[in-house]
Amino acid sequence: MTFRGLAGKVAIVTGAAGGIGGAVVERLLDEGAKIVAVDLRAPQHASPNVLGVAADVSNEQGCSDYVAAAVAKFGSVDLFVNNAGIVGHRAPMVEIEVAEFDRVHAVNVRGVFLGLRAVLRHMIAQGKGGAIVNTSSVGGLKSFPGATAYGSAKRAVIALSQTAALENGRHGIRVNAICPGPIATAMLGPALASATGGDGSGTFSHLPIPRVAAPAEVAAFIAYLLSDEASFQTGGVYTVDGGLMLL
Repeated sequence: MTFRGLAGKVAIVTGAAGGIGGAVVERLLDEGAKIVAVDLRAPQHASPNVLGVAADVSNEQGCSDYVAAAVAKFGSVDLFVNNAGIVGHRAPMVEIEVAEFDRVHAVNVRGVFLGLRAVLRHMIAQGKGGAIVNTSSVGGLKSFPGATAYGSAKRAVIALSQTAALENGRHGIRVNAICPGPIATAMLGPALASATGGDGSGTFSHLPIPRVAAPAEVAAFIAYLLSDEASFQTGGVYTVDGGLMLL
């Protein structure tokens, strides 16, 4: 299945070397889009329709650079998947160092804000609208022990997404947030090992959909939100979590 309105569009995807980001790159490529794949180290891809860009998303210049690279290579920025994020150190609140709290927020909050600002400025100047998806987490909706920095940062992503949606609908720009649950990525592995002392097998057997999701399942939903099929959806906060939030 393909979605209307993605073919020929130019998309920026941050965190593109990770599980969800990499799956988004592949899905949008299959949809006919041209992609700027951003990570700390420039992702490599065989397709001429994928440009790898190295950037630190927590840095103002890094965000400006990946927007400029998209325009220089493909001529515009139509879609943005603001996906880069880190988990950080899991520990009780009383044990978290300020430096660690700041490190997580630098990527997960400032990086999202800087990316939104840079892309929105360009989309407004282009005058042809656009679609943005920010990656939050079920950790931004539901509190978990040991996730002080991560949870507070991902909750801030929801606020940033909804403010951007309120301010930019008049420019034809839609902004939505997704909240993934247990997804089979490298980011999830250490958390599972920490929580279970093993590989985490069976940890999510209690969910309504009793398994961990593949990154491609998240990418499919992101592609939908970016597409013309979701033309009246903005400011939404959507779980992709196998029903975790029902428990």
